[in-house]
Amino acid sequence: MKIRNYYRDLGKSTAILSVKQGLTLVIPFLILGSFALLFKSFPYPPYQEFITAFLGGRILNILDAVYTITLGSLALLLTVTISLSFGRMSESNEAFYYAVTALVSYMAFCGGIMENEEYIFGPEWVFTAMCITMLSCALFRLSVRAARKFEAMHTVGAEYLFNLSILNLLPIVIITLLFAGAGVLLREWTGASNITNFGSFLSMKAFRHLSGNLSGALLYVFFSHVLWFFGIHGTNTLDAVAKRLFEPGVSVNQTLIAAGKMPTEIYSKSFMDIFVFIGGCGAALCLITALLIAAKKSHNRKLGKVAGISVLFNISEIAIFGFPVIFNPVMFVPFILTPLVFVLTSTFAMTMGLVPYVTRSVEWTVPVIFSGYEATGSVAGSVLQIVNLLIGTLIYIPFIRYSEEKQTRNFKEEVRQMTEDMDQGDESGRRPILLSDDYIHSYAAKTLAYDLKNELERGCLTLHYQVQMSADGGIYGAEALLRWNHPVAGYIAPPLIIQLASESGQLQALGNFILEKACTDIQKMNRVSDQSLRVSVNISPSQLEQKDWSRHVLDLLSHYDFGKKQMVFEFTERVFLDHSEKVTGELENIRRNGIEISMDDFGMGHGSMVYLQDYFFEEVKLDGRLVRQLVDNERSRNIVSGIVDMAQTLKFHVVAEFVETEEQRDLLKEMGCKVFQGYYYGRPVPPEEFIKTYL
Repeated sequence: MKIRNYYRDLGKSTAILSVKQGLTLVIPFLILGSFALLFKSFPYPPYQEFITAFLGGRILNILDAVYTITLGSLALLLTVTISLSFGRMSESNEAFYYAVTALVSYMAFCGGIMENEEYIFGPEWVFTAMCITMLSCALFRLSVRAARKFEAMHTVGAEYLFNLSILNLLPIVIITLLFAGAGVLLREWTGASNITNFGSFLSMKAFRHLSGNLSGALLYVFFSHVLWFFGIHGTNTLDAVAKRLFEPGVSVNQTLIAAGKMPTEIYSKSFMDIFVFIGGCGAALCLITALLIAAKKSHNRKLGKVAGISVLFNISEIAIFGFPVIFNPVMFVPFILTPLVFVLTSTFAMTMGLVPYVTRSVEWTVPVIFSGYEATGSVAGSVLQIVNLLIGTLIYIPFIRYSEEKQTRNFKEEVRQMTEDMDQGDESGRRPILLSDDYIHSYAAKTLAYDLKNELERGCLTLHYQVQMSADGGIYGAEALLRWNHPVAGYIAPPLIIQLASESGQLQALGNFILEKACTDIQKMNRVSDQSLRVSVNISPSQLEQKDWSRHVLDLLSHYDFGKKQMVFEFTERVFLDHSEKVTGELENIRRNGIEISMDDFGMGHGSMVYLQDYFFEEVKLDGRLVRQLVDNERSRNIVSGIVDMAQTLKFHVVAEFVETEEQRDLLKEMGCKVFQGYYYGRPVPPEEFIKTYL
C-alpha cells in the first residue's frame, strides 16, 4: 500500500506532470516532423526520382525545412513545452518567464546555439535539454518565491507587467549566470569539448567496454527504451553508441560475401530497425495490433486505427504518447520486454540458420514484411518479422486490458472526486474552479469538458423524467433531469455537467440543447396523450446572465406546440439572491409569456421567505433536507407545515421532493402537501419509458 501511495503521489508531482504534459503538447510537431521525414525518404525509387525532380526539388526542400524545425528541433520544442507546463502548474501568471528562463539557461549552459558545429536543439540533445529545463524551472520557482519578500522590488502605481518583469529580473540573471558558469567549468574541468551534451557523453562512457554482440545488443535496447519510457528520445540519445556497436555490421557482411565467405555479423543498425524496433520504439506495431484486437474503449480503438498507418512506417510517437505508454507504470514491462524478446528470437533464428544474416542496409521507413525480405534477401526474413509481431502482440494484450481497467478506475475516481468537491463547495459557498490549473483534477476536468463539447455537438446527452404525483393519485407533472452516460466514467452528476459547461463557455449551447430536447419530448407525449401535465426544466443561474436570454428562449419555444402541457422553469435560490433589474426583467418576461416559475430547495436558504415578498412564483419545491428529516425532526415538520399554510394564502403550489417512504408521504399529506416527487413514486426514466408507464 505504501509503495502504491508513493507512486500515486509521485505521479502528481509538478516535475512528473510537467514532463508528461510537455510531451503531450509536442505530439503535433512530432507527427508533422515524422511524416515530413517519411515523405522525404519514402523508400521507393520511382517516388524518389519524382520528388527530386518535381518543381526543381522545391518540395524536397520544404519537407527538409519542416523536419528541421519540428523533429529536428525536438530539444527546443520540449524545452518550451515542459517549462511552460511547469510554469502553469507553479505560477500560471509567470509561465512565460519559466519558458524563457529555461531556454536561456539551456543555451547558456551549452555556450550558444551551436556546440562544436552541432545544433544543440537536435533530438540527440533531448536528455541534456530536459535535465537543464527541470533544474532551471525548479530554481526559478524557488528564486521567485524568495524575491517576493523584497518589497523594494515593487513599484507602486506601475503597470502589472512592469512589476512582474522587475520582480523576475534578479532570478533570471542569477540562474542564467549559474548555468553559463556551470557549462564553462564542466568543459574546463573535464577537458572534453562534447561534455555539454552529457546524455550522449555519459552513454558513450557507460558502453565503452561493450562490443556489438548479444550482451551489447540487449543492453542497448534496454537502456534506449528506459530513456523512451521517461520521455527521452532513447535512440537519438544513444545514437553514438549505436553507430559504434552496430553500424559496421552490414558492411562487414558485404565484404565477406564479396570475398566468397559467409557473413558473420548478426547485429547491425538494420537488424535493430527491422527485427527489433518493429513499428518504432517498443515495437509499436505490436502495441497497435494488440489495441485493435483487445481494446474495449472506443478512444483506444480509434487510436489504433489512427496510429496504424504511421507505425507501418516505423513512426511510433502517436502510439506511445497517445495510449499512453510514456510514464505509464502498467506499460513499462511490455514496452521494455517486447524488443528484448525480439533480440533473442531474431538471434536464435539467425544462429540456427533459419533466417539469413542481414546483408543489405534498409531505410527505417520501409514497412514490415518488405523490409525483412529486402534486408536478408529471403522470405524467411519476412516470416521472422511476422513471428515477432505475433509474439509481441501476445505480450502486449494482457497489459492493454489491465491498463484500460486502470484508466477507467482512475478517471472514474477523479470524476467522483470532482463531484464530491462540488458538493463540499456548495456547503462552504466556495466551489472549486475545475478547469483552473491550480485544481488538482484539472486535467481530468478539461478532458471531461472536451468530451462534453463533442457529445453536445452529436446530441448524445439525454433527458430523463421523474414523475410528480398528486395526493389523489393522479399525475401532476414531471421533472426533466439531464443525463450523460460517459463511455468511460459512466453517468456524470448534472451539477458537474453544468459547472463544466459554464467554465468552458458551453452553457448556452447546453441550455439550448436541454430546452429543445424537452420540447421534442413534450411533443412525443402529446402524440400519445392530451392530458394536462406540468413539465419542469432546471435553469442554471448563469444562464440568466446571458444577453437577451429570455428573448432567445421564447423564440426557441415558439417553434413548438405544447397543447395542454405546461412548461415550468425551475431556479435555485441563487437566482433570487440577485435583485438586479436584469434578473427581474428576465423572469417577468418569461412569466408574461406563459411559462411558470418554480423555486427549488425552498425552506432552508438564507432568505426564502424574503423572496416571497420580491418575486412571484407559481410553485416552490421543499428542500430535500426537510423531507428527509420529517419523521425524526419535529422542527422540520413545523417548517413544512408553515410553508404549506403560507402557500394556501399566497396561492402557490408546494412540491415535496425526495419522498422515499410511505411514512414520509403520509406525514406530508397530513400537513396539507398535495404534490410528491421521489423514489417512492418512481425513479427518473427515459421519455419513452415515462410515456409508456404514466401516459
